[in-house]
Formats: sequence, C-alpha cells, structure tokens
Amino acid sequence: MKFNIFSKTNTLLAELKSCRAPGKSYESCTVSRELLDRAGDLLIIKCAIPIIDIQGYWTPDLFRPVMQLCWRKGFSCAAHRNFPYVTFFNQAQRNRAALGTGNLFDDSVFTLKMNQETGNYDVEIKVSVCPETAAFDLFWDAADREWTQILQDYRAFVRPDWRPDYPAGAWLPVYCTWYAVHAAVEKSWLETQEDEAAAMGFGTFIVDDGWCFDDMKRVSPETIGTWYENIGDWEVSARHLPDFRRHVERARKLGLKYLLWVSPFMVGDKTRFVQEIDCEYLTELHEGYRVFDPADAATARKSMDKMLAVVRENGLDGLKIDFVDAVPQSPDRPRGRTVYHYMKELLDTVKAENPEALIEFRQNYATPAMLDLGTQFRAGDVPFDYVENIHRIAQIRVCLGDGVPVHADPVYWNPGDSDENIARHMICSLAGVPMVSMDLAALPENQKNIMKFWLNFYREHLELFKNGKWNIRYSADHLSFIEVAGAGQKIVFLCEAAAVPAKPENGIVLNLTHQPIPAAGGSKFDCRGARASGDFIPAAGYAVY
Repeated sequence: MKFNIFSKTNTLLAELKSCRAPGKSYESCTVSRELLDRAGDLLIIKCAIPIIDIQGYWTPDLFRPVMQLCWRKGFSCAAHRNFPYVTFFNQAQRNRAALGTGNLFDDSVFTLKMNQETGNYDVEIKVSVCPETAAFDLFWDAADREWTQILQDYRAFVRPDWRPDYPAGAWLPVYCTWYAVHAAVEKSWLETQEDEAAAMGFGTFIVDDGWCFDDMKRVSPETIGTWYENIGDWEVSARHLPDFRRHVERARKLGLKYLLWVSPFMVGDKTRFVQEIDCEYLTELHEGYRVFDPADAATARKSMDKMLAVVRENGLDGLKIDFVDAVPQSPDRPRGRTVYHYMKELLDTVKAENPEALIEFRQNYATPAMLDLGTQFRAGDVPFDYVENIHRIAQIRVCLGDGVPVHADPVYWNPGDSDENIARHMICSLAGVPMVSMDLAALPENQKNIMKFWLNFYREHLELFKNGKWNIRYSADHLSFIEVAGAGQKIVFLCEAAAVPAKPENGIVLNLTHQPIPAAGGSKFDCRGARASGDFIPAAGYAVY
C-alpha cells in the first residue's frame, strides 16, 4: 500500500510504501520522528482502498460489524477511547482491507469517503503530534482471512510484548447496584443485597452512582436532565450510608470485594468542587455536569486526590471508573496522552497499595492501550437487552483477545419476564464474567434458582472461560456463535439456529436461539438445568456431549 504523508498545511512530506512483515500476512512502514518533526503539531496520512468485493466494515466505535457501504464514515480515537483501526470485509466475513496505525495514544481522526469516480474509499487519518510522540508504524493487511483474525494480528502488532496478568478477583461474578436501585441507595438495602450476593457465590460487590449525595432517585425521563449535578465532591452520604468503612468491612468478611463508582473528570453544577476549581471545561453543561480539562494540573491533582481518598478512607478493593471517554478526542485540542498519564498515575498508586485491586473500565476505553491499566472491561449499558449484551461482550473479546476479564453489563430484566428469557440473560452474560443488578431479596424463588444455576455453571467452567481460546463468528451483522475451547473441552454459545456446529467432543452447546434445536445424542437440559428428553436442545437450554 502507498501512503502519502502531509503536514497540517497539506504539504506533501513523503510517500511511504508498506512491505510484508516476515512470516505475517500484513505489511507495514514507519512514520519516522524526522517526519513528525517536519509535520509540526499535526500529521495527515492519506491512502486509497479499492472497493472490490467489499460489503461491510468495522471500526472500534461500533458494537458490531456493519453490512453497508457508507458514503462517508468518520471516527475519533485516543488513548482513552477507541483505537486507530478500520477493516473492510465481504459477505463471507473475509477481510479485504485492514488499516491501522501503531500510535495508540495521540488523538486521531479517521475519515473515509466513497469516491464514485475512482471506485475507492479515500482515507484520511489526522494524528496529533507532540514532543512525546514517537515514530510509529502503519499497518496494512489485504489477506483473505476472517476479519476478526486480522484484528488479532493488529493487536499483537501494537502490543507485541503484552501478556495477560490479572488478579483472580477479576474473574469472579459481580453484583452491581445500578439498575436495581440507581441512586436510591441506603445501607440496610445494601447489606441485604450483600448477604444474598455472598450466599449466591458472587465475588465482587459494586455500589454504583448514588453513594456520594443525599438524593434518593431512579433514572427516568424526568430525572435524567440534571442527574449528575451533585457529582464531583466524592464523599460518602452520611445520611444514607453512615459508618461506611465498617459497612465495607462487613461485606469483605462475607468474602466480597468492594468497589465504588467514580467518574474522575466529571464536575456537577451543584458541587462544592465546582466552586473550588478555576479551570476550562471541555464540554457544555449536560445532565447537570461538565468535563474539566485534565491538562489543568491543579484541577487534575485535586481530582486525583479525591479518587485516592475514596479508596483509602473507605478501605475499598478498587474502583469502577466511568466516563473516561467523556474527555473529547480531537487533534485540534489533544488530550489522549494527558488522560492516559492521569489514569496511569492514579491506578499505579492504587495497585502499589493493593496489588489485588480491581479496576473496571467501560467498553469505549476497553482498548489495547488500556490492557494493563484496567483489570476488567465491561460491556456498555444494555438494560433488558441480552442480545446486545452478548454482542458487546463479543466485541470486547475481538478487541482485547484471550485471557482478559471481559465483563457483561449487569443482567437486568423485568420481573414479569419468562424463565426462558431470564436464562438467556444469564447465558449471554457467561460469554464474559457474569454481572447481575437485580434486587436479589425480592426475586421470586424460580428466578433466583435460575440465576443460581447459571452462576454455578460459570464457576464449574471458570478455568475454561479464563484460559480457553475464544472464537467469535459473525453472519452478516449479527453473531452466529461464540465458542471457547481448551484442555479438551469446548462450550458453544449458539446464537443462530442454522449455525449449529458439528457435535463437539467433550463439549456443551448453549441454545440462545428462539426455538428448540434438533440435535441427536448427548444429554439435554432446560433453562433451569433440569434434564430434558428428546432429540432437541430446548430453547434457553443446553446439551452436553
């Protein structure tokens, strides 16, 4: 592939030609530090991709592939959101063109425009340049392979020396308060949930948004407009959560890791913090908050000190860190490296004080750059939606690879839903580390038993989920199946009836489709784990071979 390198003023600086990497299907070439110096504070990379046998594409800002040829597509990325990569593929999910840069940290913008005259996608990549920016390589792969495999090669290309090393607690089932109660949290309710969660085998307890102000509220169209106006002081509500450190110690004695939700760059309009700081904001007032500029060293230090105080004063086992991606990504005002340095200093400090600390990151910053900062990477919010939950879990697995604790978004259903759908919620969550946000004490016994059964299933197969090789298969723009294999075992999450794989040896097929699936042999079980008869895998059930 030929790449044209331009300065900010569109002066052509160089023409680079990629070369095949030894033993690999991809090609690469280097943007040197000398070119970066000549470019100034902005480098522009241009190339053209022929639209030949291309029917779909994927970029990191999506939660699934798209089977459409957009006339124009653009996305931004930086260390704290997305990453610089795009892939085009055909109807059979075979790669036709994959393009990326090795610069994961500086703010970049990808723009892809369909050129009807030339039959190409004209690609332009703008990359911010600063003194920290090192020479980086460009990645190009037109090999006829599954596009998900190419993405695995790209990840190794940008993080060649990285190896997974996560605390054991990151693999244990999680209880989160968010959907169950939102900000209507108080201590007696929490302690009831903790007792239930510990008895059901959860390993981590997360108190989400609502612990640091006195309002008792649920998310609704009426409340969302000013929801975050009290976020930023990061002090436990004495009204609803008195003697909180002792409360945390109580939960830890039950065997639960205890985390609190925080959002470091968020400043609520009705906080004391907003009166204490004097800095620029990067966003307008929205839902009661603005995002401060992390380049303001004094404000960033005050914010970080609050984050560390939350952990130390309350004896926490870690943090659920939200809205890191709310800091805008733009080569015109780059903040990617600033955010990364903030997060690295904060989390290095937390982990130095507690090497087993747990740090949850959300999907938009579940990226190759963040692999060694977070300890668990959660699917983006999908209340009530088990189909999208497994889609988002699959996308994180595609991006981050094997051996990484990918967490489901908290499972949450309407209590009037069917047993089959509740089982589907739980089964989908097992494609990651299961997380639940229901009022456990209020669950009907049949629903509690379904949850217990699938949590036990996860624990029984934890070593396979943790150490196995994951294979994500798509058909058009939806999941066909997910499988994990290792040590002579295999588990298949079947999303599409027509995609039934060959009967696995020492394997389990989980039926996520809407209907019973014909399957001879093996032992069949229904959504509750009860043995079923016949030559069909029950809907929301499974077969063991």
